[in-house]
Amino acid sequence: MKSRAYVLIDAEKGQSSSVVIALSEKPGVLAADVVWGPHDVVAMVEAEDIDSLIHLVQSEISVIDGIARLDTCLVVTGR
Repeated sequence: MKSRAYVLIDAEKGQSSSVVIALSEKPGVLAADVVWGPHDVVAMVEAEDIDSLIHLVQSEISVIDGIARLDTCLVVTGR
């Protein structure tokens, strides 16, 4: 079964839209949206297994210019 997570992103000032654009170009990112609330961007990501998911978040997403901080919430139930 594939592994999924929600990535809650705090963007640098004025960078939310560019972060969403960069996320949308990454394989494994199912959705990315600018949101209004405690975080600036929320992304849903998916990978073949937990190790691939960790690699995606650590090596592909966390290095995107404009990201100040992120939290990853692993999906433990769902369809």
